[in-house]
Amino acid sequence: MFNQLNAQVSEDSLMKAATMYVYDNPDKAIEIGERLLKTNENNPEKLISIYLILSNSYSSKRDYEKSLQETLKAKEIASKLKNVAEEFKILVKIAAQYHSLGVNDKALEILEEADLIFEKAKDKKKLLFDKGSNDVIKGFIYSDQLSCDIAIDYFNKALRTYSESDATGERIGINQSVVAYNKGNCFINLNQLDSAKSSFMIAKEKVKDIEAVSLRAFSMRGLAEVYTIEGNYDLALNELAEADSLAQNVGDLELNSGIYRGLADNYLAKKDWDNFRKYDNLYNTTVRQLKKSERNTINNILKDYNREIAEKEKSGKLEFIFLISVFGIIFLTALFLIIRSEILFRNEFGKIKSQIKI
Repeated sequence: MFNQLNAQVSEDSLMKAATMYVYDNPDKAIEIGERLLKTNENNPEKLISIYLILSNSYSSKRDYEKSLQETLKAKEIASKLKNVAEEFKILVKIAAQYHSLGVNDKALEILEEADLIFEKAKDKKKLLFDKGSNDVIKGFIYSDQLSCDIAIDYFNKALRTYSESDATGERIGINQSVVAYNKGNCFINLNQLDSAKSSFMIAKEKVKDIEAVSLRAFSMRGLAEVYTIEGNYDLALNELAEADSLAQNVGDLELNSGIYRGLADNYLAKKDWDNFRKYDNLYNTTVRQLKKSERNTINNILKDYNREIAEKEKSGKLEFIFLISVFGIIFLTALFLIIRSEILFRNEFGKIKSQIKI
């Protein structure tokens, strides 16, 4: 009994560690997740959580192909269990991944499906955290479409929903930091620099006491962008240098590319040509890596989609042949019955005629 208790504590500790490593050291989170998969083969509910940790870790590395694969594994298990909460959570996750790939129509379609599940759920309190994420993704989509006023409404709604959820303080803090960061970007697009600066500072504050290095780096990158727009190049470079230091072990290509672009732009403004060329080259190299990763994922999604269409067409052809065969048999049977009936009628009518006296 004591050994079982120790094993459970160890498992829970590993799950918590893997969750926290998702943002700071996704490779470590993946390593732990793979170990946990082997020890939980007969625990479907735990497997769902592990697959989602792996999905988040790959997403943090911008490896969208692997991220989507892990999420679909979780979705398959949740569908078999008919677990409403897990299905809702996974649909929101899949929508987030489609948004990351720029397939916003598909993302919105999945979010609508998730909304229907939420409305039917008996215990909505358990789903509030993921409902907040649902609203966040809608905000992301609208901000991508340059409807920042609408996006900010969704971001504010998400912040309130997160606060009402029963999730842990760390999870809420992490997600609120992400939302505040994206609000800051929207305020920049609206040229409301003071509001942008305030949002980035909130984003930074939300993860002050949390091991979420990449989120602090993102918030610093956001602040640096405001400083650059204001012409405070030295302040911007200070923020970016610290962000670059924090981001070294994260492996987030998008974060790195943004930091390198910011450093290059600010050194260009200061006419520091050596540093400009250095960071401009790093930016271009990172963007190529990022595009390659996204292109591979999109190609695989297209292959899956084309295979699905081909299977449906094949199934449709078989179904068509089957239907033709069935209708053919029915038609021939009906024709036979009609002809037989006609023959019987003629024979019977002949008999009647022969009895008539002329």
